[in-house]
Amino acid sequence: MKKLTFSILLVALFFVRASAQIPNNDFETWTTTSGYQSPNDWDNLNQITYGSGIYTCVKGTPGYSGASYLFLNSKTIPGKGVVPGVAVCGKIDTVTYKPKSGFPYTNRPQYLSYYMQFMPYDPSDSSSVKIVLTKWNQTLFKRDTIAFGASYFNSMAHSWFYNSTYLNYVNGNNPDSAIIVISSSSTVPKDGSYIYIDNLQFNGNVIGINENYLNPNSVSIFPNPSTGNVFLNYDLSNDIEVSVKITDVLGREIRVLENDKQLSGQYKKEINIDLPNGMYTISLKTGNMITNKKLIINK
Repeated sequence: MKKLTFSILLVALFFVRASAQIPNNDFETWTTTSGYQSPNDWDNLNQITYGSGIYTCVKGTPGYSGASYLFLNSKTIPGKGVVPGVAVCGKIDTVTYKPKSGFPYTNRPQYLSYYMQFMPYDPSDSSSVKIVLTKWNQTLFKRDTIAFGASYFNSMAHSWFYNSTYLNYVNGNNPDSAIIVISSSSTVPKDGSYIYIDNLQFNGNVIGINENYLNPNSVSIFPNPSTGNVFLNYDLSNDIEVSVKITDVLGREIRVLENDKQLSGQYKKEINIDLPNGMYTISLKTGNMITNKKLIINK
């Protein structure tokens, strides 16, 4: 009876761990290794740069809420060139700078939310937040992608604001793991690009598979920064209800621009913004998919 009870307890503990939220999601817990601090449960590239006394992942204080946040900064390292600030919730490959593994996760969230600040060195570089949910395929002995999402940032924001990265589902199964990758730079990093992140949280629930009515690469805003009116461009592959709204840096809804059914085709819509100076998000929703674009108003 004792052995059976112990076995049930192990199963219960594993299920709790597998269904848990993001480990150390608020970056409040750090451990000192080889003279530098790293956020618990998040791997980074300090392990290959600390020999030069340079760190691409540091503990920022104070956090958006709480004592600390994640501060990633691209740095020039002697003998290595520019090394991006990369943090992976799991394990990172120190040669390719790509993730090797993530953490147990079994839910199907709609999006990842967080608070952030960022500044690429120049517009050719971009900070990013990426997510992939996967499940081990026991028949084919490989990992199947359940969902993925990515947000890129190539302007700047020097105050905390709320942001979301939505997941695109391509498989109807539940995942068994998740990987979150946060980077201060693109594949061609620039010295000085940085990103701050705090309070990561999965939100919502998705049933079924997303239908890709919108090509995310077709969505653009011009001019940006803007002094007033802007053009919103996008391409629909099917007839679908389209919702467009503007939110401020705190995630508060400022204005709903459209919420009606549109025919497939290419769209170029002029929008009279008429808002105070600052950073805003224009969200374009089609079906289960939401594409966010940052807009800077500078009159």
